[in-house]
Amino acid sequence: MLKVEFGPFLSNPLFFIESSRILANISKIVSVRPFPERSPEFQFCRAHGLKLFELETKVSRILGDLKFVEIKNFLLAKDERFIRKLQLIESKILGGKIDFEKGRKRLIKLEGKLFGYPECCTRAYAKSKGSFPLETSLIIDTFEKGFFEQLMNKLRKSEIFFLPQFFTLNFYPCKADCKRAEKIGLKIEKSLGDFSLAFRIRTMLNAFYLLCVAYKSINYEGLLGRTTKKFFSKLEREELEMIEAVSRVDYEDFSNNFIRNLMARYHDRGGHNTNRSDPFAFQGGEGV
Repeated sequence: MLKVEFGPFLSNPLFFIESSRILANISKIVSVRPFPERSPEFQFCRAHGLKLFELETKVSRILGDLKFVEIKNFLLAKDERFIRKLQLIESKILGGKIDFEKGRKRLIKLEGKLFGYPECCTRAYAKSKGSFPLETSLIIDTFEKGFFEQLMNKLRKSEIFFLPQFFTLNFYPCKADCKRAEKIGLKIEKSLGDFSLAFRIRTMLNAFYLLCVAYKSINYEGLLGRTTKKFFSKLEREELEMIEAVSRVDYEDFSNNFIRNLMARYHDRGGHNTNRSDPFAFQGGEGV
């Protein structure tokens, strides 16, 4: 179970949710934003043997057509060797010692393993880099399986929609209902103990992020464009304005604030549940 006081947790919910994956032996590394010394995050890391590493990468993991893009990553891990493994493969790619596409797939698979992603999802993501992007096929699949429609219905009712398969941002399950990804999400929820509500909210926000990405592709050609146009044409103007507004903000800040506000609403300053009538049962829907 995650051991942290309620106040420090609220200062940066996403950090503590992400770091819990390492403590629960789900992941070897997680991606976080940098934090200053003497911060709650710094104290938590020191207490649990976690270290923050800066990793500059040049080999693109995301864009199929663009091979190189410089990105500064901040990774949390207990062992520096995991970071060195990533650096070694990337240096071989950049030095021409490994074919670019083969090297990139090897890099993606290693990252997936270290991040604790299901093998089926990592394999599908790596394979999609040379063909139809998994990011696009996942959005279409999420539309077709009704998850986005359910998400909007829950938002209209001010209810939380728990989607454990979307357990972290910028992770793309091989399918919108991947059971292996869902199993990992349920394990994370259990490991968070008293803070599991924050994680359930997080999964909903991760799915909503995908919906915001889909909204930006509304004028695209092909199946993606047709699917998004059909879905968004059914939404109210106020709902479209909300999606458009959220699409323009820093999504991590938005998510932290959203989780913080809901957690503060349902708990007192000591972290105790003040809503005795709502056990936050997944089956019945959770009031926002």
